[in-house]
Amino acid sequence: LVTALGRAWARGAAVDWAAYLGAGAPIDLPTYAFQRRRYWLDTDGGAARGLGAAGLDAVDHPLLGAAVAAPDEVVFTGRLSTDAQPWLADHEVHGSILLPGTGFVEIALRAGAS
Repeated sequence: LVTALGRAWARGAAVDWAAYLGAGAPIDLPTYAFQRRRYWLDTDGGAARGLGAAGLDAVDHPLLGAAVAAPDEVVFTGRLSTDAQPWLADHEVHGSILLPGTGFVEIALRAGAS
């Protein structure tokens, strides 16, 4: 819906943003780039950090870092690097490091078990 409204507005259609956004009506941003006014949301300073703060659940797996459970699917995320997995450096082909096929199988097995 937001994409459709945005595209319609970009093509010149009149969109009643106040009706769509409710109390979250748009605000005017400064036109002068060096006007030192802050627009970030304030936090309490002791806000939770890490995966939980981003809505992710930690996954105890060497290749997968976190998971997000949606109503009809689970999305996994992770970072592959030679810093976190030094053994990847052993799988270099023509100057490029490749994840071995068994790594993909391991990720698929873990995802399928969830």
